[in-house]
Amino acid sequence: MEIYTKEDFKQIFIDLGIEKGSKILLEADLSRYSGLVGNYQMLIETLQELIGDTGLLCMPCFSYSCLDPACTDMIYPFEKWKEVRENLPGYHVMYTPSEIYQECTNLFLHYKDVYRSNHPVYSFAYWGCFDENLLKVDVNDALSFKGSLSFLHEKKACNLLIGVSPEKSLMVRALSNEYQLGKTVVQRAFLHSKRQLTKSFLVQIVDDDLSRDLLDGLTVLQSDSSLDAIFVLRKGE
Repeated sequence: MEIYTKEDFKQIFIDLGIEKGSKILLEADLSRYSGLVGNYQMLIETLQELIGDTGLLCMPCFSYSCLDPACTDMIYPFEKWKEVRENLPGYHVMYTPSEIYQECTNLFLHYKDVYRSNHPVYSFAYWGCFDENLLKVDVNDALSFKGSLSFLHEKKACNLLIGVSPEKSLMVRALSNEYQLGKTVVQRAFLHSKRQLTKSFLVQIVDDDLSRDLLDGLTVLQSDSSLDAIFVLRKGE
C-alpha cells in the first residue's frame, strides 16, 4: 500500500499554487483515501505550516440542527414542531458541533487561535490573518463574497477541495448569491438563549445543473498527483 505523508501533501499544495500567505477555504473529506499518515491532523498542520501566520485557513462549520423544524426536510413530523422548538438548545459558538465535513472541521475547532463566526447555521472558523469583522457578518451574507467569504477576492486566495467535487464547492454557492441565481428561501434558526431567540435569513438553493453552469465563472485546477479529487478553485482569473 502506498502511503502519503506531510511532505507529499505539502508538495501537492505547492504545485497547486498554495504558498506562504495564501488564504484558503478548505473543504475536505478524506474517506475515499487510504494510507494518509496522520489524516486530518496532518492535513490541517501541513496547511498551517505552509501558509504561515500571514496566511488564512478557513473551514465551514455549519449547524443544520439549529434550524427551525419548518426549514428542514421533514426530519420531525409536523405535530412535533412545537415541542422541538421548545427544546432546541440553539447555536452557541463554542458548544454547537459542526455538521459539515465533521471529522475535519470539529478537529479544527479545537486548535489554538481558531475563531468561529456567529451565524446560527452557516458559521465559518478562521485561523491566521483575517479581518475580525468576518466573525459577525450580516446573517444574509454568510454564504457570499461580501460576507464570510470576502477574503476569496484576494490575489492569493483559493478554495481547496480534497475528496470533494467542484460542483459542491461553497464558492459556487457564493456565486449564486452574487448573481441572485437559484431559488431564494427564508430560513430561521435558534440561538442559545433562555428566551428562545431566533434569527431569520435568506439563502440561495442551487441545483446540480446550476452548479455546473456557475463553475464556468471560476478557475478550476486539478492536482496531477496519484491522489484523485484534489482541486483548487479561484475567482476572477
